[in-house]
Amino acid sequence: MQNNYLHLWDDRFLYITPSIHSGLTARPSATLLVSASGRPFELAGLDGTRVRCTAALVSPHVPRRLDVDGCGLLSLNTEPSSSVARMLEGVQGNRGIQTIDAHCFGHLRERFEAALQGELRNDQLRELSTRMVEAVAGRPLHHVPLDPRIQRVLERARAHVGPLPLRDLSAEVCLSPDRLTHLFSQQLGLSIKRYLLWTKVRRTVQQFASRGGPLADIAHKGGFTDMAHMSRTYQRCFGLVPSFLANGAHVKVRSDLDALHTWGPP
Repeated sequence: MQNNYLHLWDDRFLYITPSIHSGLTARPSATLLVSASGRPFELAGLDGTRVRCTAALVSPHVPRRLDVDGCGLLSLNTEPSSSVARMLEGVQGNRGIQTIDAHCFGHLRERFEAALQGELRNDQLRELSTRMVEAVAGRPLHHVPLDPRIQRVLERARAHVGPLPLRDLSAEVCLSPDRLTHLFSQQLGLSIKRYLLWTKVRRTVQQFASRGGPLADIAHKGGFTDMAHMSRTYQRCFGLVPSFLANGAHVKVRSDLDALHTWGPP
């Protein structure tokens, strides 16, 4: 039986699975979906439109259902503030779900099956994911700096567990709440409220890399009010319950030090 793998980095994570059948999900991250075997999978939009393809790019916040029946899937999810996310969003434009010609990956496709079988190291998969993004975008990945005030807000949000009022963030970067709200949305494409929820998700995902104890403790350490809140959020984002991701028999989680430094416990 093939395993599921979750590889965590500071600016992205890669979920690799032989099959998945999800209900309607949506998340703040741009997501690149690629068939590992070259056989098609199916995506369905909120309006019922169905697309069969071997690669697709899904914009942030776009609801979709996913049906992967044994073809194997590489699902690359980006941190909304990252250069990787902004490169993919530049390709996406206003299209919620965009099919990708898998031929753009060229020789990279030879490594997809090895990724599905768990034969690539975490660093090799990070490099592969970078090359995949570059193939879709048609240009090399390069760092795009954010406004320093927004960067400060991001650092505070990632390090803080618990309520983080907008007025406190605004005071910290010397902007009015309205101006900060506008600038944040302009630079990241999502609201501060949605990003704060995303930090809870990403922080708890990171704890699965260390098998960080009971789910109730993980929820609390991540900033969720309780385990039920965490479970509902995971279902909406990923179509999976936290207990599935936390179970080493179901999903093998790997992380590098940068991910631990950025998303580990404060």
